[in-house]
Amino acid sequence: MHEHYARDGLVCMSVTVDELSRKEAALAFLKKQKATFANYLLNEEASVWAEKWSIAAPPAVFVFDRDGKRAAKFDTSDSEKSFTYDDVEKVVKQLLPAKAR
Repeated sequence: MHEHYARDGLVCMSVTVDELSRKEAALAFLKKQKATFANYLLNEEASVWAEKWSIAAPPAVFVFDRDGKRAAKFDTSDSEKSFTYDDVEKVVKQLLPAKAR
């Protein structure tokens, strides 16, 4: 999505919550995925980020509009409400300028 929509204003970032000892594995995964956007390693206890983000576990995707307001949250907290990256892209496309769609 980043490669496709960055020119239209989409900004992506990733946050891994893996243990510090798994940093190299996380980096290898990001390289394999060609994640050329900002990537961060969060160094907090799971209980802290789970509470702040209101998620039970990764993966989770948050979409924010141009004003920084959260437009959508996709996570696996509800096993009956799974998501795909197509679901995420639909929200992203709605937030992009009309010419980008």
